[in-house]
Amino acid sequence: MYYSATVASNARFHCVGAATAETVLGPYMALTEPMFCPLDEGGAIDPSGFEDNGQRYVVYKVDGNSMGHGGPCGNTVAPYVPTPLILQPVGADGIALQGTAKTLLDNAGASDQGVLEAPVITKVGSTFVLFFSSNCYNAGTYTLSYATSRSITGPYTRAATPLLKTGDSGFTSPGGASVYRDGVHMVFHAQSPTGNGRALYQAMMSADGGIVLH
Repeated sequence: MYYSATVASNARFHCVGAATAETVLGPYMALTEPMFCPLDEGGAIDPSGFEDNGQRYVVYKVDGNSMGHGGPCGNTVAPYVPTPLILQPVGADGIALQGTAKTLLDNAGASDQGVLEAPVITKVGSTFVLFFSSNCYNAGTYTLSYATSRSITGPYTRAATPLLKTGDSGFTSPGGASVYRDGVHMVFHAQSPTGNGRALYQAMMSADGGIVLH
């Protein structure tokens, strides 16, 4: 199980940790050290695992906007701090780091409000699909977007438009997708229609010249 937690010495920053258990129901025992903790770059959040042909990976976000210069979610004032989405190969145990980490995508500055986050990878046929969210989640501009590549390490090409944005199907600030290993079933969150926090939604996806939600 991968998770993010605040740093004891400074609650502004987070690191990515892992915990293991003999069964999926636990109890889980946390590792004594974090897996990813680039505090000089803003920390790390949003870990997600992926397996392809027996090789396991963890993809996560370097939380650069925690060191941003202001505005919504802290990074809409230039100079924009990088918030790269990082792919790290790991061993069969899902923990031991292997090889070299790779940056898959980064924010494009003002057009992303200085934020990319919530990376999740799935595979559709021979195409790798990187889902992510961009912009600030509480500013009404949050989106669920994706990029594609023929190689898991990229380069990834962003879709021309977000998959979901405020106003689509009545959603406000949709994002944070997670895709089941079948590459069909998805869950994501959006502002609750009651205005109280965020709600979880499910959808089914297919690929026909692009990703389509049903």
